[in-house]
Parts: sequence; C-alpha cells; structure tokens
Amino acid sequence: MGDAAQAHGDSSPALPSSSSSMAAAAGAASAKGAIQWTGAKVAITCALFVFAGLAEISGGWLVWQTVRNKKPWYYLVGGCAVLVAYGFIPTLQPDEATFSRVYAVYGGVFIIMSYGWGWLVDHGRPDVGDIVGSCLAVAGVCICWFWPRRAAAR
Repeated sequence: MGDAAQAHGDSSPALPSSSSSMAAAAGAASAKGAIQWTGAKVAITCALFVFAGLAEISGGWLVWQTVRNKKPWYYLVGGCAVLVAYGFIPTLQPDEATFSRVYAVYGGVFIIMSYGWGWLVDHGRPDVGDIVGSCLAVAGVCICWFWPRRAAAR
C-alpha cells in the first residue's frame, strides 16, 4: 500500500521499509491494556478511581436524598450535575487502558467506597460479609488492573 495508497485517499498507514522502522511501528502500535507502570502512574490511576467513586457515589446519594428522603429539588439538580461530571473522569485513565478494564476495575473500587460512604455519611456500619466481600473485590481489582501484560500489535 505505501505512499501511493495514501495519495489516493486510503487512510491505512504505509508499510515500513526497513527492519528498524518496522520495530518502531510495532512499538507505536502497542496493544490497549499494556500499561507501563511507574509509581506515579499507579498513584494517578488510583486517585482517578477514588475521584470517580466520590463523584458517582455523592451524585447518586444526592439524587437518592431527593427521591427517597424528600430533600429539596436542588439536591437532585446537584446530584445530576455531579453524575454528568463523573462520566468524564474515567476517560482520564491512561490511553493504554481499555474501556472494559477501566469500568470493571472501577466497579470493584466502587464496592468498597460505597460501604465507606455508607459508614461515614449514613452511619450504616458494614458487617463481616460486607468487609469480606469488599476485600475480595479489591483483590480482584488489583489482579485485573496490575496484571503484567505484553504489548502486541493492534
């Protein structure tokens, strides 16, 4: 395909002409999901999951307060605004992370944060089953998120 194909409007990338450029192309086309972990990247991704959890749980809690506990309408409006903002937070995760993995891992984080919110805000203390289940969820999250993956061609 090369340059001629691109000149005719084909959006496919040109084939590399040497082995060094082939290696560069393979490195540039690393697979989604193969995140190169550093201490900073771990801290940032974990902070984003916590930030997303706080946004979703607080937004949902505000909606709940209006619908279930008859709080004023502005709780509902605020909750909806926070939930809309929450929708954008996961997009800040590393480019290598896939949608499905980000949301699956976030689900596990959401479990433990929901119990924490309930305990701190609504004073509903988690029981042993809640704690054991949350620990299992966090263990699963760590396996899913930090499992070593190799980059592969897309």
